[in-house]
Amino acid sequence: MSRLILDRPLDRRRLLDISWKASAGAIALSLIPGDDLFAAPALGTNPFTLGVASGDPTPDGIVLWTRLAPDPLVGGGMPARGVGVRWKIATDEAMTKIVKEGKASALPELAHSVHVEVTDLRPRRHYWYQFSYGAEEESPIGHFRTAPAANELVDELRFAAITCQKWDEGHYTVLRDVAAQKLDAVFHLGDYLYEYSPLENVRGMVLDPARFTGETVTLERYRDQYALYKMDADLQAAHHAHPFVVIWDDHEVQNDYSGRFPEYNQTSPQEFVVRRAAGYQAFYEHMPIRAKPQVDKNNHLRIYRSLRYGRSAEFIMLDDRQYRSENPCGDGESARCEGAFDPKVTMLGAGQEAWLQKTLAKSEAEWTFIAQQLLVAELEHDSSPTVDRFWNDAWDGYPGARDRLLGTIVETKVRNPVILTGDWHSTFVNDIKRDFAKDYSKLVATEFVTPAITSGGDGTPYGPYYAPMIPNNQHIRYYDGDRRGYFLMKLVRDRLEAELRMVTNVETPDGTPYKAARFVVESGRPGAYVERI
Repeated sequence: MSRLILDRPLDRRRLLDISWKASAGAIALSLIPGDDLFAAPALGTNPFTLGVASGDPTPDGIVLWTRLAPDPLVGGGMPARGVGVRWKIATDEAMTKIVKEGKASALPELAHSVHVEVTDLRPRRHYWYQFSYGAEEESPIGHFRTAPAANELVDELRFAAITCQKWDEGHYTVLRDVAAQKLDAVFHLGDYLYEYSPLENVRGMVLDPARFTGETVTLERYRDQYALYKMDADLQAAHHAHPFVVIWDDHEVQNDYSGRFPEYNQTSPQEFVVRRAAGYQAFYEHMPIRAKPQVDKNNHLRIYRSLRYGRSAEFIMLDDRQYRSENPCGDGESARCEGAFDPKVTMLGAGQEAWLQKTLAKSEAEWTFIAQQLLVAELEHDSSPTVDRFWNDAWDGYPGARDRLLGTIVETKVRNPVILTGDWHSTFVNDIKRDFAKDYSKLVATEFVTPAITSGGDGTPYGPYYAPMIPNNQHIRYYDGDRRGYFLMKLVRDRLEAELRMVTNVETPDGTPYKAARFVVESGRPGAYVERI
């Protein structure tokens, strides 16, 4: 069990501080002592409309999440007071063999969300969990599997890499397929939410214009937007079936922002950090992440972290958004500028870079997965031998910082580095070279860029644009810009098998999942090769 520590009431003035301090005092929570919360006021309807979720599995624990929202699209519909919920964990799906149970709080300051950190479980075991409210209301039952023991080498790990689930552009058929798989975990690489108005959508759902017109800017609207997404049955099914490990990208706040700077400087940094604080708080409220997130000296919400799966694998989750410098060569696409090589320009921030170096240096895992948001491989846009153009929001806009990243991978001699990337609404399989300017530069890692779940719908916005560039980038081994899907991965001791799964269509609910390609990375040999299906 945990207890709530609330330093002082949350107020709007505190929200004006840079990024996260406004909410930090309200977030170190899980249980308020006292039985008064558990005299649950009657709600008259099911409060578990957004389902349940688990996340960040360890050998002995898990994070459990839910949010009470009997009227999810109108602010949640809960009374303006804290209430209590009960939770339990069992070793059987029927929830008869209870091994852990407790009470937790749901506070209005955090949209009546609940985060419970459970410990003292057994390694690599299947568990089921459930929340309850009052005397009668019970949540759906969720499932998770804990991570292997610290020194265990397992025969097989199975996981999925997913990203980019714009609700209004498609149905979550991909997530239905993810839910049906047998997985140890799902790694969501960002763009869980999009900030744009969902009023016009392919789902045919009619929404209240008073609540969903225009871009998402306020905390109230971010909460409604998350509720809209989380009402989807296929998204809930994926969460109920597997633990998620999540990081954010840009659309959880605003497209292509960099640190404190909005895209194209649409507003002042002072105005933008208020919006960013709202987006970060809503992210926390709707994700199965730790109830006590680490807050650094600058009051940032730290989401970069590392998860161990015994000695078999380590998953390093990075934050490419919060700490980065303003784009040195400007927003959008441009030629590379001298400022991009300035050692002060950073994608990860000095603190995260130092943490990454230490984490990689002490890693003893046979495989190291670096999960992050943006394309690491170089993607030169022009075929002209005298003109180079790059997309500045990706690592191509920060080549000096990328050189430090790749240098760290080489210098720490980390075993079998594999980079998992989201964001691009396309599929790439890339050889990561130490120096992309040299044809025969050493390969240091393999990158898998997972396609979008729905973003882009059934259109072909990226294939026709990027496909002509691929022959000029020989390190790109595979590219597809026109289909939606995800990577289903199986790690055995000496190889990683990455199955690319696509769906026939997402703009109608009758899409069919299928195997599109299969790639293999062998232990000790960076670079993937295509294996016949």
